[in-house]
Amino acid sequence: MSYTTDLLDGLARLLDTGGIGTYRPTGAYTKGETAITIGTMPPVPDRVICLTAYPVEESAALTDTTTGVQVWTRAGPDPRDAIDLDDDAFGLLQGSGPHLWGVARVQLIYRQSAVGLGPDANGCHQQVSNFYCRAHRAAPNLE
Repeated sequence: MSYTTDLLDGLARLLDTGGIGTYRPTGAYTKGETAITIGTMPPVPDRVICLTAYPVEESAALTDTTTGVQVWTRAGPDPRDAIDLDDDAFGLLQGSGPHLWGVARVQLIYRQSAVGLGPDANGCHQQVSNFYCRAHRAAPNLE
């Protein structure tokens, strides 16, 4: 896998083993589960943690990198459920590291920002937290 795929897969597995949700790369979830997905917020189940990566800072010469990961949580009609799910993810991720997930060598994870998004079209409330992952990303032209 690639750096970004390894990073997202590692985070999903960390959230799964931490008891925050269930990660299945195949994406088949039951209604009562808290799904952990990569890149896509599915219409069901109501409770979902969706992970999406984006670049923040790259070095021109070194393997040092900061990759942002949007942790988008959705729960039921009570906004407190989405807040609790976001807080659970924060509690597990904030200040964690080092992690080695395939080629993703993550030294530190910390939250940069967060915001409530309100309800979606189905009335399920949502939160977004942006975590920064300070890591080493190998590439042929970097030291």
